[in-house]
Amino acid sequence: MTTNRTLVIVAHPNLAESRANANRLAEIKDLDNVTVHDLYETYPDSNIDVAREHQLLREHDIIVLQFPVYWYNVTSMMKAWFDAVLVHGFAFTFDGSASELSGKKTWLAVTVGSTPETYAADGLARRPLDDYLAPVTQTLEFCQLDYQGFHAIYGMIFETSDETLALDAKEYRRLLANSETPVG
Repeated sequence: MTTNRTLVIVAHPNLAESRANANRLAEIKDLDNVTVHDLYETYPDSNIDVAREHQLLREHDIIVLQFPVYWYNVTSMMKAWFDAVLVHGFAFTFDGSASELSGKKTWLAVTVGSTPETYAADGLARRPLDDYLAPVTQTLEFCQLDYQGFHAIYGMIFETSDETLALDAKEYRRLLANSETPVG
């Protein structure tokens, strides 16, 4: 049986102070089929090595983007990565021909400050999290990646229990270890 190689691209500006993202990474550190790539650690000067990033993407079957949702968006480093790496000819074409990313499965692993109730029609955000992630998912789909959904943990600005964080990290590990995709 062939094991899919998974690339987890992490874009958290202060991973040392993150509870959920750090727990997730600690839980998956020993998985042989997973490569963790921390953008803030790799590029502290924000000078992204595009050739290196392209090679990493080529070498993996599944791409997971892990980041905290900041003001309904990706972090600044994740946006810079999109702009530098997902370029015409490599990540997308206009003539319908396959890109180098065509068909690779991808999904998001996000952490959210607010509660799930915030992301309801009558909640403070007035729309579901999917709506706020739409620019990211559209970008991935435009790049011919096979978008599979997202795995989220909510309430990070509140006192999320250690038990909840541990359960989330174990589910994250299960998904990555088995090359599965999230349900919600």
